[in-house]
Amino acid sequence: MRARIPLAAAMTLAALPAFAAGTNSVSVPIGALATQVLSVIEPLVLSLLGATLTWLLAKLGPEIAKSLHAAHVDQEIERAVDAGFALVEGAEKGKVLEVPVANKVIRKAAQCLVDEAPALFRELGASLGPMLVAKLSACGALPPSASAGNLDLSPYVDVKKEAAG
Repeated sequence: MRARIPLAAAMTLAALPAFAAGTNSVSVPIGALATQVLSVIEPLVLSLLGATLTWLLAKLGPEIAKSLHAAHVDQEIERAVDAGFALVEGAEKGKVLEVPVANKVIRKAAQCLVDEAPALFRELGASLGPMLVAKLSACGALPPSASAGNLDLSPYVDVKKEAAG
């Protein structure tokens, strides 16, 4: 409602010269008036938009970073498991593995992770083995007889390569 008052006042002031001249036609420069109004509103809208984006980034930034990191970890583990399948004789993706073969795949996958992403290997620590087992389980590669007792949940890896690199 308040925004209409200055607009009406501006239109009245713009029409005064026409009334003073005594003519019957009134010319209101709508284009010029709209340009002036937009030149006042534009910085306010841009400032409000910038503040809103800053607030959203401050609120959602950490959550987005966590999601991206989790996706990265999942992708690296997927690559490591794929490499384990490729490097172990008798391991074929899409088929159920025997427990000894599954353990070899876990060890090869862990070693690949050490070689390709040593910082991620250090970050995951003791949870790496269970994560690799979970990925194998999700692939359907573990037999029903597989359990925490017969799977390699703490795979041995050669970290000497990491120190050299």
